[in-house]
Amino acid sequence: MIIKRILLTGDDGYNSIGIRLLVHFLKNKYDLKIVATKVQQSGVGGKLSIKEGGKWGKVQVDGVPAIWVSGTPGDAMELANTYFNQSFDLVISGINLGPNIVGDLASGTFTAAVRAIKLQLAPKAIAFSWVAPGSFWYRDHQGNEDLGVYRAYPGEAAYKLINLAIANNFWDNYLLNINFPDQPTKEVKFTRFAYYFGDFFSPLKIDKANQAYSYPKGFQPELQGFVNTDADALRSGYISITPCKPDLLNDQSFQALKGKIINL
Repeated sequence: MIIKRILLTGDDGYNSIGIRLLVHFLKNKYDLKIVATKVQQSGVGGKLSIKEGGKWGKVQVDGVPAIWVSGTPGDAMELANTYFNQSFDLVISGINLGPNIVGDLASGTFTAAVRAIKLQLAPKAIAFSWVAPGSFWYRDHQGNEDLGVYRAYPGEAAYKLINLAIANNFWDNYLLNINFPDQPTKEVKFTRFAYYFGDFFSPLKIDKANQAYSYPKGFQPELQGFVNTDADALRSGYISITPCKPDLLNDQSFQALKGKIINL
């Protein structure tokens, strides 16, 4: 598996700490490009700005050519697909500041990687996320933050995992969802998605008096989840790698029902 051209993206912003960490480790080895959101867009999932469209512009991020889009991570991948004349060998989304588990379709980080595959921007994609402190989850980045405290972890850990994935041909997968626990570790566990959001995340809070609701930042480390899930791995201090496919088809059911016609 030969990787030369890599596209970086994500939902935290084109100059986010996570993207800049990847730039630091990859720019001297690969032909890098960045296409990502202009500002923080966590939690928008696969939304496209179909009605309103948007703006885009060219910038540099630590010496790497970048394009920002005013819309969503999905918009970023659509623009990249039209803008570039040549496809990429790999798309990397993240490193997101905040975990993305349970196959979360609300995640702009994860759905950007899925859309990249569906658009054939690249044959393989990785979504990286880190259980950063809750106050980081919706952080607006300035593009000038000191990377020193993040370089060894999760930065170097992500770089090593990229090299391992390439060396092992992604373990015969073409889409990986990788999460780093809050504390540094060198142990990696292959997992499935957790079954329920409540297995890791704190539930939505309802204020009946003011008819309002809110999503608490953070997770529930005291809960015991299902073994071999991404949530359980993170809670136990492992890096989790979940092999994915970019569609929701239940292939076993489809094969059993394929071509069948029923009457109403």
